[in-house]
Amino acid sequence: MKDDFKRNLATRVTKDGIRRFYDIGSPLYLEVYGSHIHDGYYISGKETKEEAQENLTRYIAEKARIRNGSRILDVGSGVGGSSFWLARNKRAKTVGITISPIQVQIATRQAENQHLDSTFLLMDAEKMIFAEPFDAVWVVAASTHFQNQEGFVKSATAFLKKGGKFIVFDWMANEDVVDVANDPYLRPVSEGMLLLSLCSINSYLKWFIENGYRITFAEDITDHTIKTWDVALSIIKEPSVLKLATKINKNDIKQALHFLKSIRSMKRAMSYGKLGSGVIVAEKL
Repeated sequence: MKDDFKRNLATRVTKDGIRRFYDIGSPLYLEVYGSHIHDGYYISGKETKEEAQENLTRYIAEKARIRNGSRILDVGSGVGGSSFWLARNKRAKTVGITISPIQVQIATRQAENQHLDSTFLLMDAEKMIFAEPFDAVWVVAASTHFQNQEGFVKSATAFLKKGGKFIVFDWMANEDVVDVANDPYLRPVSEGMLLLSLCSINSYLKWFIENGYRITFAEDITDHTIKTWDVALSIIKEPSVLKLATKINKNDIKQALHFLKSIRSMKRAMSYGKLGSGVIVAEKL
């Protein structure tokens, strides 16, 4: 399987495009979904979308054994969902980074309103600079927007304390997929969701081991997250959501339509076993 297909998508998907997408979409997403911009984890199947999203954050934090009072780097922090949960439930001091200035503004305002110890910075995750290391690097639903995920694992390791946890949740390609870039199930997902790279869970495990980690947890949790896309399909049909969509600039309608179509493509790719949701926790030795 080709893990990194950035060269194949370079003319269609760029970081500027991703930045613009989140600048435009984040205020709308906040109204529809709340502060968690990621999949939900369904246990009973009866959870609300917000409950399922918090379930996922809680599940990951439990598997990572996040300690109270930890200093956590929230990579691709969106509008602050993970940072706020960790600050409230783990008394964590969080630093969130995103390439979207609108997301920084929204998250900073929410942190101030909720009196949480969460800071948000405008920073490219693949060009990070920090003076002090963190107790944990938290990367939830963000790494598929990176051009070089392997390089990110290596560079981010420098900002993690010895014994610290590197936590990843994202969509991961099935190991049996021969050509990710041209797979008919995955290509519409990558283009609609603006993915720069898509890798297998085994690739992540290999990178972590090569960079001096031991794997403490690794699991495919697709069975618990796939309902996210059924819920999303029902939500986008609601009149209130369609009304919000009218706020999108005409020049951005095409990408918005690609994104909406890719929700169905995502469900299809997961149903056929081409794509899954994976969680990995690695401890720096």
